[in-house]
This record gives sequence, C-alpha cells and structure tokens, in this order.
Amino acid sequence: MKITKVEPLFLDKFLLVQVRTDEGIIGLGESGAWGFLEASGAAIEKFGRYLIGKDPMLIEHHWQYIYRFSHFRVNSAIRDHLHN
Repeated sequence: MKITKVEPLFLDKFLLVQVRTDEGIIGLGESGAWGFLEASGAAIEKFGRYLIGKDPMLIEHHWQYIYRFSHFRVNSAIRDHLHN
C-alpha cells in the first residue's frame, strides 16, 4: 500500500488533512494549529509531497523524518520568540 494524495481541507475555522492510498483507503486527521490555517495548509502540502509513494503504516518513521528534516524548528522559533 502506498500514499497517493495528501491534501489540506479548510472547513470554516478548522483544518483537516486527508490522506489517500492506492488501495482506496482514506485517512482523515485534524491539524493542531488553530488561527494560522493558511500556513498550516502550506506545511501540509510541503510534507505531503514527501509522503507520496510512501507506506502509510510507517507512521513513526514519517513523523521522525518530517520533524527532523530541517535544522530550523518552528516550535523552537516560536518558543524563543516568546521568551525574548
């Protein structure tokens, strides 16, 4: 089984993520960023490109890759900004 599509779904004040596979299975999840839906949607599209063609069952592997893919951490930047 492979991921074939990842897309953000903007619904009023909510942002969902829809993941489709080549076997017709559809996963649906909620974004954890409230108030910055456009930025979160762009991140979903960016990371979705990485996920296309990958095995959806390797959840921890994909999470680690996405979290560690860059030296810049958004959550660290936000934390540092709030403490200055």
